[in-house]
Amino acid sequence: MAFTHARHSEATPLLSDLHFKHVDRDEEANQADSRNVDATPLPRAQLLCILLIFMYEPIQIKFENPFINELVLEYGISMGDQKSVAYYTGLVNSSFFFAQCASVFLWCRLSDSVGRRLVIIFGLCASAIATVGFGLSKTFPALLIFRAMTGGMNGNLGILKGMIAEITDESNQAKAFSFTPAVFAFSSIIGPTIGGILSNPLNASYAVIGVLIAVFFLKETSGIKQAPSSQLRTAVAEVTSDQMTGPDNSKSTSARNSATPSITGLLTPRVRAALLNSSLFTFFVYMFGFTLLAFIATPPLYGGMGLSPTEIGIVLSIAGTYEGIFQLGLFPTAIRRLGTTMLFRMIIAGNVVLVACFPLMFHFLKQSGRLSSIVVFLFVLQLSILPFLKMGNGCLSIFLTSAAPTRNSLGGTVGLGQTLDGIMRAIGPSLAGALFAVSIEKNLLGGNFVYLVLMCIVFVLFVASFTLPRVVKRASNE
Repeated sequence: MAFTHARHSEATPLLSDLHFKHVDRDEEANQADSRNVDATPLPRAQLLCILLIFMYEPIQIKFENPFINELVLEYGISMGDQKSVAYYTGLVNSSFFFAQCASVFLWCRLSDSVGRRLVIIFGLCASAIATVGFGLSKTFPALLIFRAMTGGMNGNLGILKGMIAEITDESNQAKAFSFTPAVFAFSSIIGPTIGGILSNPLNASYAVIGVLIAVFFLKETSGIKQAPSSQLRTAVAEVTSDQMTGPDNSKSTSARNSATPSITGLLTPRVRAALLNSSLFTFFVYMFGFTLLAFIATPPLYGGMGLSPTEIGIVLSIAGTYEGIFQLGLFPTAIRRLGTTMLFRMIIAGNVVLVACFPLMFHFLKQSGRLSSIVVFLFVLQLSILPFLKMGNGCLSIFLTSAAPTRNSLGGTVGLGQTLDGIMRAIGPSLAGALFAVSIEKNLLGGNFVYLVLMCIVFVLFVASFTLPRVVKRASNE
């Protein structure tokens, strides 16, 4: 489908008349602003249910952090060698993300066939059982298996994002999506706290709470009624089979629209553009995040800030709280006034400032060997802009969910995005760590090579953003 310049607001259909003339962004923003005066009220009860279940996702990622090192030592997994503890804990953590990356598309795809609630309830139950098993494990293989089960048997993160899109429309989706980063930031703080206090199988209690919410309060949003066992078996078989062929052209148009599209049917130009930008943005975010952690922990002698673990924890907690407040307060307004695509490009441009702070701080730290006032100023500036970067995640959620070619392909579309993002989350930190170390050890570009790579990624991402539609209209409504 070819996309032309839209004449009106973000609600204007993309199939505009070819004779419409281009209207500047100010006029479009003013029209969008006036339209949102009558924005559809958010379904608060259902959104609250989704967000409460959403909270479990970062909790299950972070809860083991306070006690996993002690667990490895206590059960003799590292043979008493403290130097090798990080090796085993790293493998345990990686097993979660690799399993999640391999399975999330299948769970999201399955939710298109049998409904969201059923898959969510199964994911929460499986996570609760795997968490109990993890807490009771005393051998390294058992820890790996149960941690992988926690990630691989639960694809709820992508499904819940799709549900937010299904209960909203273009007028209120930005406000709804602004809650997800705030909830994620809050849960990422309380997750390690829960793990540190309980550090046993009772961590599964929140998953049980999530199951109760899903069973008694969460409503199905896909429009699919609960499937009988025979229909469920058929849906699972279809999801796990090879669907690389296109749809049957002999079927009627209505039948094709109601059927779940094949994988090739999902990859429309809009979906491909959204996946490209989502992958590149996630890659940059995780590379930047790891580089930031490495920079503030590296001694000033080598061009870092040399903060202690306690100081780093305090800084990250404050930054996480500020990020959540920032997202809730500004993201919906920014979307309404600027439009999703323009805001996303401004966010990418702001990354130039974020990255540029690194070589400047590096220069002053190498010069003085201590935390000078100018370094502190640049660091505070960097942290104050950082939440602006994270607003890109909300924009990408809107791009991806809006690009789904049909209503019953939303889960599969979001699942593809989650799969590619998972790959980037695995690659980004490793590459950033290697580049950071090599830049300092080999003195590449005076130790600034890693920052040059980050700046190049920002440039590529900015170019890729021009594959996105200028205004966003849900493809399933066209």
